[in-house]
Amino acid sequence: MIQSFDRYFEKTDGLETDYIKILYYDLAKGYKGNYKSYQYTRLCTIAEGSKHVRINDGSEFTYTTSDFIILPPNSSVKMEMKVETKAIVYEINDKLLDDMIKRIEHQFEYEVSAADKPVIRNLLMPGIKSQIDRINAYSMSNDPNKEFLIDLVSQEMVYTLIKNYKMPLHARKKEEPVAYAIQCLKDNLSDPDMTVNEIAYSLNMSPSNLIPLFKRATGMTPKAYHNLLKINKAKEVLLHKIVSEVSYDLGFESISYFIKLFKSHFGLTPKQYTMKYKQDNLLWNK
Repeated sequence: MIQSFDRYFEKTDGLETDYIKILYYDLAKGYKGNYKSYQYTRLCTIAEGSKHVRINDGSEFTYTTSDFIILPPNSSVKMEMKVETKAIVYEINDKLLDDMIKRIEHQFEYEVSAADKPVIRNLLMPGIKSQIDRINAYSMSNDPNKEFLIDLVSQEMVYTLIKNYKMPLHARKKEEPVAYAIQCLKDNLSDPDMTVNEIAYSLNMSPSNLIPLFKRATGMTPKAYHNLLKINKAKEVLLHKIVSEVSYDLGFESISYFIKLFKSHFGLTPKQYTMKYKQDNLLWNK
């Protein structure tokens, strides 16, 4: 049973794919607490029991297994459990939302509009319920491809949410430019066109304004941060691919630059790192 909410708990207890993070909550009868939605849109559901919640501006209600809530980023939720409750929350990646909105607007030639109210409570109709049930089934399965399958259904689910339910679309780009920039870098690890100029342009900012803002928040420039993300990813991929493939897949300008950067961070060349991992693993399994 959950005793308190914090971001560390949410990062460790759940399943994360490229498009969504699934969070599981087991709440005791009488539990009272608060949590935040941080920088992402959330779809909140009840598997068993009910939640009495008060959200942001004072919207207060009880929802059950027949309802779901679309919760906008940076919301604060005060909740109380009248009965023992199991809740499942789906944190939706901004890239999935943005891509789906663009596709809908292009295909159907109309602009997706935001909801009038910031917090949306809806009945769990058969269409969206079926998609949520499929995501849950895949998440609990032993299928080696379950993350891929979850992301397929997630696209379908977000399409349904945007088409059939008003979404609380938000101006997070302007409100949190550094968080938006970081997400862009994470979502585009191997894209050489994902430059600080591109990110600044999408934020309606100049690079000269974004770079010092980013550096104050993270301690490094966007380029250095992007390289750090790629180098950390390289550690995983090197266990399955050769150095030249990893360098190419992650969009480094040259193999020699990749090797130099890797060694400056980890004190070993990519090849030395791979050999050391294999030796350590061999000793561990003896």
